[in-house]
Amino acid sequence: MAQREQANVPLLLTIGAVSGFLIIVLAIGIQAWFLREVQREVATKWENQPIQPVSDKKAQQLANITTYHWSDKEKKHAAIPIEAAMKLYVQEKGKQQ
Repeated sequence: MAQREQANVPLLLTIGAVSGFLIIVLAIGIQAWFLREVQREVATKWENQPIQPVSDKKAQQLANITTYHWSDKEKKHAAIPIEAAMKLYVQEKGKQQ
């Protein structure tokens, strides 16, 4: 009569548990890596993307303080560049002293 070998159940359970644990750890690791790459890509896109309304407003303000222009033509108010205004102010203060 042929003798039947018994399966080593504790060994099979241990291998199954360790394999399951490793698969879970691997899945969590891959998900964390993916999310980090997505975050890096989004950060790169935001860093290289100019915020247009802010850029336009900054350019407009720079033009206002560096050029001669009418602030109110009807009242004959003119605006001068900030550098020229500072020079005039220093000259006026020098005359007063």
